[in-house]
Amino acid sequence: SSDLSTRLAGDRFRQLAGPAVSVYGAAMKRSPEVVVQRREIIAEHTRYRGFCCTAAFDGDQDDDVEAGQLVGFGYGYLGAAGQWWHDTVAHALGREAAKRWLNDGFELAELHVHPDHHGRGIGRRLLTDILVQTDARHAVLSTPDIESPARQLYRSAGFADLLCGFTFPGSSEVYAIMGSDL
Repeated sequence: SSDLSTRLAGDRFRQLAGPAVSVYGAAMKRSPEVVVQRREIIAEHTRYRGFCCTAAFDGDQDDDVEAGQLVGFGYGYLGAAGQWWHDTVAHALGREAAKRWLNDGFELAELHVHPDHHGRGIGRRLLTDILVQTDARHAVLSTPDIESPARQLYRSAGFADLLCGFTFPGSSEVYAIMGSDL
């Protein structure tokens, strides 16, 4: 079998929210309680302006791609004032950096590959395909502030650290905010 990817509209991706949150939970090592909450967040994100999504399926080339098992996905949208992540990050970055990065910014909300499928280039293919779908001038994301394969992927794709050591309200996890000009 080979890993195939396809672009999905918001309504189609909402139908895959169950498998998507399973991939998220495995990739991020999250508790079932957090995984359940994530499903509602994903459904809300699919309705945001400029939503773009790509998913990877483990399937046979001769079969319908989406008949295979979801093994990875990534999506984002055009950020806007009034959205939780956007407003939280804008405040943390400060006025000038927020203006520079978040005005006309594509927010990469999620990019996850199931651990059983790591090391095959799926994450890179997903990231590349998502970013070519947007007309935004910049892309921004948050990722755990550790040296990880994800962080290395983002750096190799042109993302730079904008803010390190950041914690979102209500969380003790430390994140880095990264950005790239598109």
